[in-house]
Amino acid sequence: MESILISTSKFGTAIPDYFKYLGEEFNNKKFSVVFIFDGRVKNLPPNEKNIKYFTYPNKRPTRLKDFIFICKIIKKEKPVLCISNFGSTNIVTIASYVFRVSLRINYFHTSPQQLKIDSKRNLIYNWFLRQRKILILKINTHVITNSSTMSDLITKSYKIEKDKISVLPYLLEKSKNNWRPLDKREFSICIVGRLSLSKGHKNLLYAFNECIKIDPKLKLLIVGDGPEKNTLQKLTKSLKQKSHVVFLGNIPNKEIGTIFSNCFASISASKSEAFGIVNIESLREGTPVICTNTEGAKDIIANGKNGFIVNLTKKNDLAKKIELVLKNWEKYSNNALQTFEKEYEKHNISFHCQTLVNELKKKSI
Repeated sequence: MESILISTSKFGTAIPDYFKYLGEEFNNKKFSVVFIFDGRVKNLPPNEKNIKYFTYPNKRPTRLKDFIFICKIIKKEKPVLCISNFGSTNIVTIASYVFRVSLRINYFHTSPQQLKIDSKRNLIYNWFLRQRKILILKINTHVITNSSTMSDLITKSYKIEKDKISVLPYLLEKSKNNWRPLDKREFSICIVGRLSLSKGHKNLLYAFNECIKIDPKLKLLIVGDGPEKNTLQKLTKSLKQKSHVVFLGNIPNKEIGTIFSNCFASISASKSEAFGIVNIESLREGTPVICTNTEGAKDIIANGKNGFIVNLTKKNDLAKKIELVLKNWEKYSNNALQTFEKEYEKHNISFHCQTLVNELKKKSI
C-alpha cells in the first residue's frame, strides 16, 4: 500500500479539516495516510487503520529539529506524495526533495498582495522571502491553490508553469443549522475575520456610516480580533456608530454558522483575499455575500446572483447593494445555497483527490 504524507494543523477549522477530508478520501482509495500537525499538539487523534498522526517537536516547524523529525518519518513511511502548507512548507519541501518523493505539493493559500499589505518587514527582507518562496515552489513538483486568480498570480509572481498548478478550493460540511427566512433574521450584516489592515474594516466603517443615515435600525456585527481592533473601536466612536456597531471578538469556529444565519447578509471588505473561507461559510447558511472585488471573490461571488461586488470607497455603493439584496432576498439566499452545494460542499472531495491521484499517475509513466 502506497503512502501519502499531509502536513497541516490540528483539525477543527476549515483549512485543516479540508486536509482531513482529503486524507480520508485517499484512504478510501487504498492509500495509507500520515498526518503531521504543527502546533505541538498534545492530544493527537488515535491512529486508525492505515492512518497515523504525528506532531512536530516545535510549535512552528521551521527549525533543524523539525527537519530531522520529518526526514525520519519520510525515510520510514516512504510516501509517494507529500503535501505541505503554512509553516511546514519549507522543511517538508526540502526533505521530500532530498528523499526523492515522486510528487511534492505545496498548497499556496495567501495572495502576495495580502502579504505585502500586512507585512511590517523592510523591503530587503521581503525581497529575500520572495526569492525563497520562488525556490521552494520550483522544488515542488506541483502547486495547489484556492482560486483561478491565485493560479494566475502564482504564474506571474513566482514564474511557475500553469500546468504545475491545480485550483482546488476549500470544502466544508453541510450546515448543522436550519435555513432561516428573512423574517426570522436580525436586521444586521456581519463581517468575520482577523482585524488586520488587509481585511479592509476601516473602509467598511466609513461606508457603513452612509448606510445608517438611510436606515438607522441597521447593525454591523464585527467578529474577530487582531492588531487593528483599538484603531477600529476609536473610529467607531468618532463616527458615532457605537449603538450600530458591535465588536464580538473571537468566536469558536463551530458557532460561526449561527452568526451568518442570524444576519441577512455578510460583508467581505478585504483589499486582497486569495479565497475567503468566510464567504463560503456565509453561502452555506443561505446568507448572500456583499464582497469587494478580490482575487477569490471572482470565483465565489456571481454578481447579482448569490451576492454583489461592492466598491466601499464609492459613495453609497454599500447602501445600494444592501437595498438590492433586501428587495429580492429569497432569490439571493437560494442561489447562495445552490452555489455552496455545487462548488464547496464536502462531497466534491472525491474530485479533488482524483485530481492529485492523476498527477501521481503522470509521475509513474
